[in-house]
Amino acid sequence: MKRVALLGFLIVYIITGIFASEPLRKPFIELYIDGVQMIDGSSLQVNKGDQLSLFAQIRGGRSDFVRYPDTYADSTIFENLVSKSFTKLIYSVNGKETQWELLDEKIKFETDNQIRLELINNLNNKHEADVFIPVKKVEKSYIKVTISSIWQFSDGTEKKQEVNEAVFVLHLDIQGSDNVWFASPNIRAAGKKHPEIEQKLISIQDSYNKIESLLSSFDFNHLQAEIANLRRTIQSLQEKLESIREADPLFKCDISFIGLPSDQAVADVTDYRIMADAWEELPPLITEQSEHLHQLDESDKKIKRRDLLSIIKTFTEWQKELPLNAEALFNSYSQGLDWHEITIQSYLSFNPDEERINNLDKCIEDLHRYFDDRERNISKEQYMFNYTLTRMQAVKIFDGMLMGFFSTINFAKWENTRI
Repeated sequence: MKRVALLGFLIVYIITGIFASEPLRKPFIELYIDGVQMIDGSSLQVNKGDQLSLFAQIRGGRSDFVRYPDTYADSTIFENLVSKSFTKLIYSVNGKETQWELLDEKIKFETDNQIRLELINNLNNKHEADVFIPVKKVEKSYIKVTISSIWQFSDGTEKKQEVNEAVFVLHLDIQGSDNVWFASPNIRAAGKKHPEIEQKLISIQDSYNKIESLLSSFDFNHLQAEIANLRRTIQSLQEKLESIREADPLFKCDISFIGLPSDQAVADVTDYRIMADAWEELPPLITEQSEHLHQLDESDKKIKRRDLLSIIKTFTEWQKELPLNAEALFNSYSQGLDWHEITIQSYLSFNPDEERINNLDKCIEDLHRYFDDRERNISKEQYMFNYTLTRMQAVKIFDGMLMGFFSTINFAKWENTRI
């Protein structure tokens, strides 16, 4: 009798363990530098004058509850789930509509004033910034990133707010010669400093930036004039250097140009084409896995969690092959389309990284909704990719013009960053 009682207790314990919700993870920040994930508290070696790309997002906390209620919320929520997104969860309790919603999210950068940071993109729970390393005599610095999210709970009679905050610190070891007196993302100058030379270098970097912006916005009407302006400014720099050296034969100033103003646009074209190729692979995947799901529905056998996880993994693996900046590229060049209709995580009520489904019926419903939306929208997305890639062909023409010009410069060094 005791054995029967003990066996019953174990069965209840195991079932409860399988279907109980996971505790919310403590809020934390995922941070990437130039596409490489960093570890909180680690050190990164950089060079004077470097420009780095920083990407940060907060994970865990209330975000877990809202994004993946099947993993982190009480299973009773699913009996009356109204709607779910990455920023809002609506469900009813005893006939009363209840919701959690992200009201605001702020990111704060701290450093020792040696580093300059510019926030360039605030996506949904994702933040991008450019990091500029100075040429000052400094060997150590740091970047501290703090992200605060304000969530609000309401059920019609009560409102309360919850703040989730996470901090990430990255230490910087700065390398480089003390002989360098000017450094920007695309220019270095070493040797003797000269104010007129410095002003021309600032103007050249400004022209680099304008050309990059015009290319990314497809503003080809103004682009040719700005390229001509860049050539004139560089020619003026050469003449000024020759004039100074003629007056002072001992004057020494070594100038290096790094990359082309079209480098980022060319990189975007490459990554966007990778995305377009990935979209070509998507229709057969959707058809195959949608049919698999229908077969599971119609089968007399009970649907198993591993069958659903296998379907989901097909698309999470597909997403992992996309460029890290895929969402930013999609939002920049495919306006009018919704990135959240593409990622399968937007539809799921559980965290696929946990590989644990508590509510099978809800998961099946979510997958059907995902397939329906994908089948409805994919042709529109493919049309946008083809249309944008056609416009991007002009980037190659202007890139060729710039490549030809910089390769003929002989008074300064030019570093081709694509080799």
